[in-house]
Amino acid sequence: MEISNQKRSKNIKRTFNLTGIVIVLVGLIFLWLKHDTAVLITAGVFAVYVGFAQFANLCYVNFSTDNGKILIRYYPVISILKKEYESIEFAHSALVNFQIEKAMGFADLTIAIRTKRGIAEYPSISLAAMSKTEIEQIRLALSEIMRNK
Repeated sequence: MEISNQKRSKNIKRTFNLTGIVIVLVGLIFLWLKHDTAVLITAGVFAVYVGFAQFANLCYVNFSTDNGKILIRYYPVISILKKEYESIEFAHSALVNFQIEKAMGFADLTIAIRTKRGIAEYPSISLAAMSKTEIEQIRLALSEIMRNK
């Protein structure tokens, strides 16, 4: 089974970029009209807009459970500094626990696996850019794997 939010991620990035361009253009118009206070307010709005996008940590996620392995690839959709893929791959039998936590409208996936040295927990993966249906599909797939062990 493969679950991906590629289309939704593209739409989010496109909307973010277009909205950012509109905010900058409005700021340039105020600058041209020499409305200094409006320029400062527009700059503040732009800073908050970019800051919120960074805080939200919207990620493109590709989740696969084929060939007896779980493979999760993800990277930030909107990122100023980091743009590399992160990847998690392990056998179905290694899965010990998973948790999908929801807070402030955002969802995070935490996975724990069994290693030779004990239980290891991966850093949380942001599922904020995924639809409720896609998150539920991931939950069902991981629950099925836990039941079949």
